[in-house]
Amino acid sequence: MKQTKKVIMGMVIGGGMVLPGVSGAVIMVIFGLYDKVMKSLSNFFKDIKNNSMFLLPIIIGVIIGAFLFGNILYFLFENHEVATKWVFIGLILGGCPILFKEIKTEGNKKIYWHAFYISFILAFILFVIAMRLFDINFSLYLNDNLLGYILLFIAGFLFISGKIIPGISSSLLLLLIGMYEYVLNVIVNFFQLELSDYISLIPFVIGVLVGAVFLVKLIASLLEHHFNITYSIIIGFVLGSIPGLYPGISFDLNGLWLISLAILGYVFAYYFSHRFS
Repeated sequence: MKQTKKVIMGMVIGGGMVLPGVSGAVIMVIFGLYDKVMKSLSNFFKDIKNNSMFLLPIIIGVIIGAFLFGNILYFLFENHEVATKWVFIGLILGGCPILFKEIKTEGNKKIYWHAFYISFILAFILFVIAMRLFDINFSLYLNDNLLGYILLFIAGFLFISGKIIPGISSSLLLLLIGMYEYVLNVIVNFFQLELSDYISLIPFVIGVLVGAVFLVKLIASLLEHHFNITYSIIIGFVLGSIPGLYPGISFDLNGLWLISLAILGYVFAYYFSHRFS
């Protein structure tokens, strides 16, 4: 039963890894798994047997959840992109209160707020102003040999960052660099790809592996020594990136419907995070 429970939690985490704006790492925090998973990953080779027994059911669940939600999201994005993005905005906002709750009250609160404001501004500049000025879309350059390999490597690094850093959605990051539909299509049609497609994914996989090794050690250290500041930065980053997802709205019945969807997303994420925290 304990292993089955971890598989089910892994499926929810896997869904969070696919849904834009919903961080799989945040769901691990909600389930009380985050610190344990980070510790197990960072010390994996020190106790391979026990760490494997702990991680394997979660990983199986994550894979199942990612493929299941991947198919659903692929359909929604193809047919209802604007409405889907509004739901995701609600999900992001609804998941933020649990992150604020993670920050302990002791210490210098001004430092925490300064860290929040700085990361918020940096995220806004990166994901909103930069996107408007430079129209970031990696997928347009994937066939340009060396440049394409570099961009795939960066996409892989960003992809895994959302799996490891609480509050940062890899799906949202991929959306902001124009790679979300590309990666989602790979997930949905993984077993139908040509050999050349698998080969072209090698730089992406390398980016994932390099990011995983680097970020697991980094985040484990930051959480151990600078927990409150780290979470303050995470919250500022995720809130500052929301405008980059904003798809526009009309002031009519359709606009009211979109706002209602965002509210439903907020309520769902808020209830879910507090129900299982």
